[in-house]
Amino acid sequence: MIVPMFPLGSVFLPGDIVPLRIFEPRYVEMMQKMLAGQTELDMSFASVLIARGSEVGGEDQRRRLGVVVHVEQCVATPEGGYGIVGLAGNVVEIDEWLTDVPYPQAKITIRPDLTSAEGSATDLQQRIKVAAEAIDQMLQEMYGPNTQSAILGNNYLDAVELERMIANSESLNGALWFVARHLPAGPDIRYDFLSCMTSNDLMAALESGITHTQELLTFLQLETD
Repeated sequence: MIVPMFPLGSVFLPGDIVPLRIFEPRYVEMMQKMLAGQTELDMSFASVLIARGSEVGGEDQRRRLGVVVHVEQCVATPEGGYGIVGLAGNVVEIDEWLTDVPYPQAKITIRPDLTSAEGSATDLQQRIKVAAEAIDQMLQEMYGPNTQSAILGNNYLDAVELERMIANSESLNGALWFVARHLPAGPDIRYDFLSCMTSNDLMAALESGITHTQELLTFLQLETD
């Protein structure tokens, strides 16, 4: 499958909200072709992390994994660009980069959902709860106890919805991605999440990412004291 590509300096995970301001001429043209129905994926592009270089102007080096982003809202701006809100979906793997003219394109493979965990679902459910609590504590320490960013607060899904996903063994992958999206980590840790093929892999990567982020936050706190 050949799709438009939008390399960025951020890593999006399945379920992320993706707000973007489109102003560079090549991406304005990409949006125009998408709106005209001239791309293979309906109102969608794929986004990958820029490993080295800038988002503007090209000549960047790009990572191999990313996500499909479906454009949910699109508004033309007075400057001739677009403001969009997208929703990140399946993980994709770049098979081959094609031309960057008039905008980046690539052959991709859409990866299947995470395969089910081996072993006890009860164990995975408990580990997800522990991870959610750890991340919620980090967010509350960073932004305050009443923050809207807290994973168990009023964000994309509320605590009741998270508990519902955890309780339903068929929704554990969704719960995992939900919790992973809220970890206040950098692009390298989030990119590691994209490489996971099973729910056990993602759970282990998430636990490692939580430990790394906690250590970093502790270090930064010591530096400011």
